[in-house]
Amino acid sequence: MRTTGLIGVIAAGATVLAACGSSSGTAGADSVTIVLNTPSGKMPFIGTFTQQGAKLAADEINKAGGITVGGKKYQVKLLALDNGLSSTTSMDNVKRAVSEKAVAIIDDGYTARDTAKIAGDAGIPIMVDWDTTAELIDPTARPNVYRIAPPNDSLSEHLAAYVAPKGLKLAIVHDDTEYADDGVKHLTEDFGKANARFDADIELPSSATGYATQALQAKQSGATGIVLWAQAPALAQFVKDYRAGGGTAKIFSGANAEDPIVRSQNADHPEYIEGLTYATFRITTEGGPEAWNAFRGKYEDAALNNGEGEEKLDFKTPKGRTVVQPPDWQIFPYDMVYLVKAALEKAGTVDTSGNKLIDALNGITIKSANGDNRGWTKDLHEGVVDDDIYFASFVDMKFKPVQDDPLSKTLPPLDQE
Repeated sequence: MRTTGLIGVIAAGATVLAACGSSSGTAGADSVTIVLNTPSGKMPFIGTFTQQGAKLAADEINKAGGITVGGKKYQVKLLALDNGLSSTTSMDNVKRAVSEKAVAIIDDGYTARDTAKIAGDAGIPIMVDWDTTAELIDPTARPNVYRIAPPNDSLSEHLAAYVAPKGLKLAIVHDDTEYADDGVKHLTEDFGKANARFDADIELPSSATGYATQALQAKQSGATGIVLWAQAPALAQFVKDYRAGGGTAKIFSGANAEDPIVRSQNADHPEYIEGLTYATFRITTEGGPEAWNAFRGKYEDAALNNGEGEEKLDFKTPKGRTVVQPPDWQIFPYDMVYLVKAALEKAGTVDTSGNKLIDALNGITIKSANGDNRGWTKDLHEGVVDDDIYFASFVDMKFKPVQDDPLSKTLPPLDQE
């Protein structure tokens, strides 16, 4: 069954954005607002999966009668705002969330360090569904920031254990963001513990439009393995420039490699990403794929990625290849909306002052869309556990679990047709 082609992903962002600007509940009904603060323009995949997952949950809740808080019914209203990857814009968005008396913010995470205090002063939780920077989640420094996404320290530890025994001559290539600084720190430590080292360290300027110079450096280093840690646009461009320049090393990365921009930007040469392997969260659970399949069915029934006319077409590359993205990351914002619902019901109020909602979030558990138990505690604000990291590799423009890792080889490949 076809899921989301790239044009579907981007077009859906605009469609869902419009829908999120107003309450999706009954006209005139009391509502609670959840703000979606993401870089929809610069990183459309993040904005779109956040809007889609949150809207699917909000619509389900509203159709079932809403959220009962203190004996009163509330509909869920979503307000999607584009932060442009700008801390200033993001702070303005969070100030708006405060003025709108929002009960929660679902956020990509890249600017959450700068906005945590503004939201925290109003008792509003920020829930991160993308940025994997390990140091971002700190219950002491940022008690109102939570995450459901695999953190860098877990990804790095598993990647080192997987890659180091292969005996490759390694180079680390990374961009110049805080996300990469955090990743390089953990990767250097974990590969060192695994008796492996990086013989070359190459930085990609985020402001650059191409990386031919850095690709040549990587090639001339003699590396037979490259660990690539960067935000998705830079990651995609480096792979393209490195392969176009004749680079043949095996490439390993983190969860950002799944962003469809990596495939779409290299789709005129599918061989460029063939074998690109990355660490990410397991989509199905040890209980089997039934819960995931049910979630996917609900997502497709909701037709969140269907546009009008040409927008219904999948993205066709110059060679006729299709980029299809299953709705796996949509699980996280979907779960977050249900966690907010459970916290509001536990708190018995829609007033976030005095950390009432944050206190309620610290100790609730829901059943995730993929069948996991999902929740946070006062001291643990991570929603993906270390044991849920697996490895996927691109084969013929589709990602599939690798077969040389004990956990990964037990997982079913996802339909990407």
